[in-house]
Amino acid sequence: MFIRRVNHAAIAIVAMMVVFFHAARTALITFDPHMGSHALAAALKESPPGQLIVDDQYFAVSSRLFYSNQPAKLLNGRVMNSEYGSYASGAPDVFIDDPEFRHLWLGDGRHYLVSSEDTVQRFEALVGKDRLHVVVASSGKVLITNLVIGSTIKKQTRTLRER
Repeated sequence: MFIRRVNHAAIAIVAMMVVFFHAARTALITFDPHMGSHALAAALKESPPGQLIVDDQYFAVSSRLFYSNQPAKLLNGRVMNSEYGSYASGAPDVFIDDPEFRHLWLGDGRHYLVSSEDTVQRFEALVGKDRLHVVVASSGKVLITNLVIGSTIKKQTRTLRER
């Protein structure tokens, strides 16, 4: 009798686990477009090489850095815990501010900026609308480049006026 109870309990636990994991998987699929950064990283990998600049502190953008798998500059990211280590001798020079961003963006090399869509107006004021070309927008985030991407790449790039 005891063994039958254990079997029923084990079957019930396994059934609940299956339902829970299915619900969790469905939630991940449903919310990935709203929370994920994978689409931005995929578009970045298909684009011509360039320096990645990420707007915000490291903790808020770590998934974008993970999926892009390339070094990046952190624009205005010298806050909280990152600030202390950033001034240490030998620390990598990855933190930039608005004037440094403007200098890089208006320079000769290709740069990519990952930011939230609601901060685009700030960048328009910094570098001008004509120097911001959207590569892809997803989940309230946007990947922008300073140079137009040629027709050899999938034509996803468009100016902010076309959006």
